Amino acid sequence: MATKRASQVKKSVWLTPGPVRGRRSPRAGEGGPGSLDREVIVAAAVRLLDEQGEAKFSMRGLAARLDVTPMSLYWYVADKDDLLELALDVVAGEMARPEVGDGSDWQAGLRALAVTWRAAMLAHPWAIRIHGDYLNIGPNSMRYSARALEIARSSPLSEADAMAALSAIFQYTYGFTATEVNWSEKAAEADGTTDDLIEEITEAVRTLPGVADSGVLIERPREPDHLLRERDFHRALDWLLIGMQSGLH
Repeated sequence: MATKRASQVKKSVWLTPGPVRGRRSPRAGEGGPGSLDREVIVAAAVRLLDEQGEAKFSMRGLAARLDVTPMSLYWYVADKDDLLELALDVVAGEMARPEVGDGSDWQAGLRALAVTWRAAMLAHPWAIRIHGDYLNIGPNSMRYSARALEIARSSPLSEADAMAALSAIFQYTYGFTATEVNWSEKAAEADGTTDDLIEEITEAVRTLPGVADSGVLIERPREPDHLLRERDFHRALDWLLIGMQSGLH
């Protein structure tokens, strides 16, 4: 999973007590208790991030969306980083937590964890781009992680193998989804679909010396790209789960 150096990782909002952290009280007209609350601010931030992405997101833009002054937001959050981390935990709250059961279908549980994580990130593409910048230890994220551990430990795998299985599932899901989001957004920037972008790239590189005869340009199945991605995601997930099962023998 992509991460930053330890010195660059943001200190978590969850590790600092209190929502205000020494900020002064807002003056009249700036907002404050009774006119805003952190839940409203974070929900608006998620909507704005969905619309414009994290690169264009700003506290000033959020304040305009809420029709308040920018300074009023700092009564509830210390800075933009805190707000982004809080928004990430809202996304984690959208991830379903599969039932643990008796452990007999632990592979289905691991698959469900991967599927719901990917779905949440596809619904909020900005989230996967900043996921590695934060510790992701908010309440929703921790509830999801706790359920993941329960499912892994319900399997016949040893403790060490169960932890390795979770790592494999999430490293794969993170990488697949990050690539998926990247292609989708590049296609959108070009005012087309991923199918259009792939076709354009194929035609562009076909004329490069040696490429046409190299075998790298394979004929793609005549299916929409999103269906191919869905099939490929589950096919590779199948192989991971089969490999885990084979390790029991």
